[in-house]
Amino acid sequence: MLLRFKKEVLKAARKADKAIINVVANETWAELKILVPYDRYQHPNGVAELRELIEAENPGVMVPPLSMKWMRAVSTIERHYLAGRLPKNAASVIFKVPGKAAAQKLLVEMWVAGNKFHALPYIPDKADTLCGVCGRWGHSEFRCQRGVATCTICADSHRTEEHRCQVATCGKVGKVCPHTEMKCPNCGGRHLAQDARCQAKRAAIEIARGRRNGTAHAETAQPMPPAATCSSGGSAQLNWVPGGEPAETSPDWTEDVMEVTATGMDPSGTAPPIAV
Repeated sequence: MLLRFKKEVLKAARKADKAIINVVANETWAELKILVPYDRYQHPNGVAELRELIEAENPGVMVPPLSMKWMRAVSTIERHYLAGRLPKNAASVIFKVPGKAAAQKLLVEMWVAGNKFHALPYIPDKADTLCGVCGRWGHSEFRCQRGVATCTICADSHRTEEHRCQVATCGKVGKVCPHTEMKCPNCGGRHLAQDARCQAKRAAIEIARGRRNGTAHAETAQPMPPAATCSSGGSAQLNWVPGGEPAETSPDWTEDVMEVTATGMDPSGTAPPIAV
């Protein structure tokens, strides 16, 4: 509908950014993340430089200027960098690309400053995100560390979409039926994991809304393992933090630690492609 007022929209947009030259129909945007050497891109124009390198060395890829940013607060990254607690001296940058085709291209192969980098889909986790694999609150299916399927209908060891009624005359799949004995995988109650009466769900929603006095059990809100070894030889505590930002007193470097471990990125910033 806004395209009917293209001239007016473009005029208003150019007041904010003179680089905008056109208004086109809405597209599906994909968000990705990469782990980069922080000391190389920590200067004020570092992210802009990184964006230009990505566009220059990956033909056909366009990264909107305002879509690229550090995944963590810069002040937090800087503090840990100076203290020597930044894993491999690297930090994650997130950015968007228009269209699934461009995203898939970068997931297969991505070059920055002559080095091959390993891009990953960026799926932000929140306390009220329900995993499609283990049925627990606090993370998405892509980030599930358990790897053990649990039904959100009956809590048995299968995915929810594979739940099947054992009554021959019914045989419903992936749905609740009159013969279903429901069991929540989070609190053990006789209801679905998504049931509004579930205390675990209520607690997850409370935490997601920023109310820290929720009654979420650590199992519900913290899907990650307790610790991981950093390149410095120490350990980084992997505590769940609502909203994806690390707390001042207990920083969460889960994603960066996991990426360094997974990709084996060397200090130069290169990261060999791996199967994930």
